[in-house]
Amino acid sequence: MKTVYLAFKKFWSANKSFSFLLLVLSLYVFVLIPLLTNSVFSQISFLLYYYILLGSGIPFMQRRNQRLIMALLVFFPLLFLIIEISFASLWLQIFTDFFVIGYCIMLGHVILTRTFAKGRIDNKRVQGAVIVYLLIALVFCLVYHSIFLLSDMQAFKGLTGSDRKEFLYFSLTTLTTEGYGDIVPLWPFSRSFSNLESLLGQLYPAILIARLVSMEFYDRAPHAEQVQDRSINGNV
Repeated sequence: MKTVYLAFKKFWSANKSFSFLLLVLSLYVFVLIPLLTNSVFSQISFLLYYYILLGSGIPFMQRRNQRLIMALLVFFPLLFLIIEISFASLWLQIFTDFFVIGYCIMLGHVILTRTFAKGRIDNKRVQGAVIVYLLIALVFCLVYHSIFLLSDMQAFKGLTGSDRKEFLYFSLTTLTTEGYGDIVPLWPFSRSFSNLESLLGQLYPAILIARLVSMEFYDRAPHAEQVQDRSINGNV
């Protein structure tokens, strides 16, 4: 049992854990959410996959306040789901949105810290930056959903429903500055957040991801190894 725990801990302490988290998050964003409906089965499926995503992200944040994080991210989502299935509450949906937003922000912060930590830059760190990019889309998706509910469903034009998948579609097209024009923000806050997301969508890949890729190529170059050797020997 101890051997399994040590192997699990070693896996999550390495940057290769980014690959697994990226796979889970991609399936969550591009497969699960678009297929969800308001049925009980979909809500249970959402919860089960949420725990998979949670299990992929908790090891990144377990060094501090482990018990508090486990209580917040494991117990409360189950409680929210039971209440949401039993009682269709507007404020519960909004509270759930902000709960997941907080989780995504915490996870994104930890991943970025590990991505830009000291050490050799490899493709796993680039994957970490892509994970945060997808988390940005998910955060804005939930922000739009909350704004839509708070505005009495008047904040956007062109929506076919109030499902979160509609807002994820709008969030991704806004983040990538695709802008098909089928969904249009009308409320002042929905417009402001749309502008903010499109700005982040342009600056984040151009600055952070491009910087990581260039650093990876630099670390792979022969002269980088020579500089490192010279630095170790005290010649630089």
